[in-house]
Amino acid sequence: MSFWLDDVLVVENGARAASYTEEAGQRVMRNDEIVVRVALGRGDASATVWTCDLSHDYVSINADYRS
Repeated sequence: MSFWLDDVLVVENGARAASYTEEAGQRVMRNDEIVVRVALGRGDASATVWTCDLSHDYVSINADYRS
């Protein structure tokens, strides 16, 4: 599995990408819109999902898991 935030590769082959830096991740997270791309490595199927902002409380609660 690989995972990108815009052009930043975060996860590669199921593990943190060697090229990933917190600075690059933070840069992307400041954007008003972020493209999240996941490659499962299970074939050529694709899907598009549109979502909206998360509430401040939701983000605050879940930010505690990151520390």
